[in-house]
Amino acid sequence: MSYFHRRILSLLFICTVSSSFAQKNSQIKGQIIGEDKQAIPYVNISLHQAKDGTLTKTIAADSTGHFIFGDTKAGRYYIKIKSITHQETFSPHFNLNEQLGGYDLGQIVLLMNNAYLAEVLVQRKKQFIEQQRDKLVFNVENSMLADGNNGLELLNKLPGVVADDNGALSIKGKSGATVMINGKLTYLSGDQLANLLRSTSSIDISKIELMSNPSAKQDAAGSAGIINIVLKKGIKQGWNGSVSLNGGAGRGPHLGGSLNLNYRTEKLNVFGIYNQYHQNLEYFNSLTRYFYSDQSDLPESYTQQENKIQPKLRSNNFRAGIDYNIDSKQTLGVLINGGFGKYPKYEPTTNNFRNFDDNQLVWSSSTITEGKERWQDMLYNINYTVKFNEKGHELKIDLDLVDHYSKMDQQLNTNYTKADGTPLNQPSSRRGDIPSDNKVYVAKLDYTLPLAEGYKLETGWKASHVRTENDLHYDTLQNGQYVPDLTTSNHFIYKETIQAGYINLSKSWTKISAQVGLRGEHTHTLGNQITLQEQFEKSYFKLFPSAFLTYTLNEKNKLQTSYSYRVQRPSFWDLNPFRVYTDPFSYSEGNARLNPAYEHAFELGYTFSNKYIFTLNYASRTDVVNDILGRDLSNPYITYERPENIGSFKNFGVSVIAPTQLTAWWSATHFANFYRNEYEIPQDGGLISRKGNTLALNSQNTFKLPKDWSIEVGGSYASGMTVGLSQIKSYGQLYTGIQKNILHKKASIKLVVNDIFRTNSRRYETVSSAIRLVGRSNPDSRTAILSFNYRFGGNAETNSQRSTGSEEIKNRL
Repeated sequence: MSYFHRRILSLLFICTVSSSFAQKNSQIKGQIIGEDKQAIPYVNISLHQAKDGTLTKTIAADSTGHFIFGDTKAGRYYIKIKSITHQETFSPHFNLNEQLGGYDLGQIVLLMNNAYLAEVLVQRKKQFIEQQRDKLVFNVENSMLADGNNGLELLNKLPGVVADDNGALSIKGKSGATVMINGKLTYLSGDQLANLLRSTSSIDISKIELMSNPSAKQDAAGSAGIINIVLKKGIKQGWNGSVSLNGGAGRGPHLGGSLNLNYRTEKLNVFGIYNQYHQNLEYFNSLTRYFYSDQSDLPESYTQQENKIQPKLRSNNFRAGIDYNIDSKQTLGVLINGGFGKYPKYEPTTNNFRNFDDNQLVWSSSTITEGKERWQDMLYNINYTVKFNEKGHELKIDLDLVDHYSKMDQQLNTNYTKADGTPLNQPSSRRGDIPSDNKVYVAKLDYTLPLAEGYKLETGWKASHVRTENDLHYDTLQNGQYVPDLTTSNHFIYKETIQAGYINLSKSWTKISAQVGLRGEHTHTLGNQITLQEQFEKSYFKLFPSAFLTYTLNEKNKLQTSYSYRVQRPSFWDLNPFRVYTDPFSYSEGNARLNPAYEHAFELGYTFSNKYIFTLNYASRTDVVNDILGRDLSNPYITYERPENIGSFKNFGVSVIAPTQLTAWWSATHFANFYRNEYEIPQDGGLISRKGNTLALNSQNTFKLPKDWSIEVGGSYASGMTVGLSQIKSYGQLYTGIQKNILHKKASIKLVVNDIFRTNSRRYETVSSAIRLVGRSNPDSRTAILSFNYRFGGNAETNSQRSTGSEEIKNRL
């Protein structure tokens, strides 16, 4: 063979191999979005040959609306997008060039299918759990298991979330979660946050978002992450709304109702929502306190406490607002969000004091505690948005004022008896006046700028100022008259100013998308203990980096990893050294010396077939804030709880989410989470190690029956957990519901039964150097609730949800 022929054959071989390699790696990609520029997940996309419309392949978009047709031969194509809620859409014809190795269709906008939307809104049901880049979304609106519950009860049904009656929340074993409502911090903590969640009816909740590693755009507060409760809002064109009613009983009657009205045109959107919620509750608690001396490993005495709590929740909440489209690029909005309610409690308590050696009764007490708690909560917001173009270049401005006031009038009356039943000492009485007045001012600016070559820049600034005042007074009964107890009364004013700025830079390539961010926060605090004539002041600056990386291996396999550095600032209540008595022998108090806790958090996730989600997580926290136990120096029978920086904390975990479609009529979502908590706690000159493993399971099953009937069955289980000095034992619950659509599917009737076997009680043990507590809490968790919901009006849907700048502070009041 001649040299010329050999050269020709070599060139042909190289071209053939190069062509095959190029064809093998040629891709078609893009993203599906709506008219509101929000991603549309899981829509079906088919690839067709342009010459005759022959179908080549069909795929589904992922949870962020992105899609990739991999390993596609060169040629001329078009794609077709089908969605039940949007109009069928075809792309222009395009050439896939094997030399370039791919074609990017960019963002494809789908228009709403107005003719079919009304029926779809009733029939279409989102997947209960959706994984997005920076959050896990629970679509509770369409789950009948959410009906008839309050927000606190609903959070405890979510996989990986634990919410106690005192407002403390944790995510996958990590305490210190921050709560937002509609993207806005609640600015509450402790009992105030618990009352807000109790007064929020699940009827008004659309979805709940868990952000374990928020981006730099979000406030750095919340070491365990952020829980965002998204409330329903009318989003159809024209007049529309809904009416909801529910009633039932646990240990007492439960009643609730909600009215939602909305009017929307192309220029104007006016909405108003009001709900009322009544619950008569009854809790039973038992607690044994073991008292130790410094020289003995065995307790010297112990007390057995039994109490019954009978609160009556009465809440009223409302939201009203106007969004006005000044022109095609500018929108001005006004929002008012408020609520008022009361939570009176009647609480009889008995305490039996015994010697440990012979278990003999020494003396006992009987206490009646009455608390009349009430609150008013108002938020005023003005917001402005300007969209400079259709590519995402925009500016948002928010101004907020939050005004929260709460007051507790407390009365404790106690009788004392000897072991033989005869009176011991005189009866004692204590009354408390416990007010809290909080004001928050927030200004926030967010700017988004798309750059060349697919880069996007997000930056912003936020300033917040908080002032909280507590003027607590206790009186005790002496010689038949109440006199001020100056040793427990306290007047405290706290001010906090935070200046924050952030920057995020993101970019997407063929298979990789990445985002890096940096947030800087300068914090200045001033505490004034007027009663003690003492002040403390702190000023510090911190940088909080974050990073996200997504790698799409192919159509069915995707890897995600994220990192964030976060802070858990002490709540304003935790910093206030005032005391609140739960009974004559126990109280809780704040600690003005608390420091913030800081946490490094990492996550690695793997998604298979756009629905199975596997996650590994690790977190390391310093200066952990946790309650410690102690004995009052003035009376060894009185114990207290006080927050302290107790040491370091590590959390290791693995979780899996598995949605299944077992049959055409049976769908389910399953969640499993195994994690390990490790604490290193300095105490008595040494280092105490507290470690524990937890297995948490959650399952929700939906069964579709003929004639528009459906049944849901769900359950959760936790094998126990280690939280600071406490060990919580295993607990779980099983719940079910049945639903029927009526009135041409515009209305529905649901019956929900919660905690069927009453297994959701909490058993716990807390150990300190001088005290060991062993207790059990039996909540009013078994309820049966019948609800009715009717929807009216409207003919088209848009997607608009306002969130403002004051979200990250109220959580700590």
